[in-house]
Amino acid sequence: MPVRAVIFDLGGVLIEIDWERFKEDQSSEIMSQDLRPYEQLNARMLRLLKRLRPMYKLATICNSGSREAVNRKFQVGKLVDLMIFDGEEGISKPDERIYRLTLERLNVRPEEAVFVDDKMENVEAARRLGLRAVHFKNARQAIAEIEAALLL
Repeated sequence: MPVRAVIFDLGGVLIEIDWERFKEDQSSEIMSQDLRPYEQLNARMLRLLKRLRPMYKLATICNSGSREAVNRKFQVGKLVDLMIFDGEEGISKPDERIYRLTLERLNVRPEEAVFVDDKMENVEAARRLGLRAVHFKNARQAIAEIEAALLL
């Protein structure tokens, strides 16, 4: 069955954190628990999204943050067809209900979707439901695995 949708985690996949700068600031006078100043879109993953958008339904599932903040800073809503936030839905990964909800809203079956996340427990949960899933370690590896799943 061909893939019709690709679902991405936000933090750690589409949005990366500059941990080196964060650690430097923590050892100086700039102490903060707020990671927002250290977040940026992963440029390689952004290029992938733009390439996939005409051919596939694209979605994100995020276990933290807010739709308004993500869209204000990164305009992710313009890059994908659907954004799911745990705070709005009252369920979060790896609860299977959040994957089912996403699939339902995309109008695809599990075997028609690829899911990408940096946390193995979320990848395993998606696989148990029948989604093709990629464990994100870095952009190069993840893109190669996504393309293989999509037969690109």
